[in-house]
Amino acid sequence: MPTVLAMSSFDLATRSASGFMLRYIVPRMGPVTLYGMLARRLPFRLSAPQSDIIIGVGHGDEAVFSGHNEAIILEIGKYDSREVDGKVVKLLSCQTGVLLGPDLIKNGAQAFLGYTDDYVWVMDQDLASRPWADKIAATSLMPVIDGLNALLDGKTAKEALGIELQGYSRNADVEEDDLIKACLEFNRSNAVLLGDGSAKIFPRPRFTVPIPPPPILFPMRA
Repeated sequence: MPTVLAMSSFDLATRSASGFMLRYIVPRMGPVTLYGMLARRLPFRLSAPQSDIIIGVGHGDEAVFSGHNEAIILEIGKYDSREVDGKVVKLLSCQTGVLLGPDLIKNGAQAFLGYTDDYVWVMDQDLASRPWADKIAATSLMPVIDGLNALLDGKTAKEALGIELQGYSRNADVEEDDLIKACLEFNRSNAVLLGDGSAKIFPRPRFTVPIPPPPILFPMRA
């Protein structure tokens, strides 16, 4: 079954988060991956109804999830319930767990995984062309990746969130940098699951790709 993975990549933060998706999640995906300039409202609206899971990487606020250059993809009152009905939705985006997440559930989404405050992490700007190699960012982002891979393995939304939270706790316990540790604890405290915790999706095959993607060389903004 298709997976809708909408990943903006126009500034350092979205490039960093989407880079980890490119390295560790995209190899498991069939159609549809909306990356960069494709992470916009129209491609999303056309592809979302056919999927059983929606994964989004982009900026957001309490009522909005946005894609490329902050083009709005999902906004309360401005999407068709068919886009989310029966689906598990994971948004790596600030604050969308406050209002947008509950609205998605009200409009038929099985489960929503997101955050009730900003999602924060430390990243290395020098690795913007190879964000998956950023070990500092990995401290925060790999728990997200591990939770998503659990969903794609067929685990429940509740189990996937538990794996993400355990990752934050495990990394915080050994982290010596106070700022990175604070980011881990902050993200852990703001991660939220709404809807049916027993919701699952159709499992995807797990692929191991030993070679990372090529460096991202195009401009951040277009």
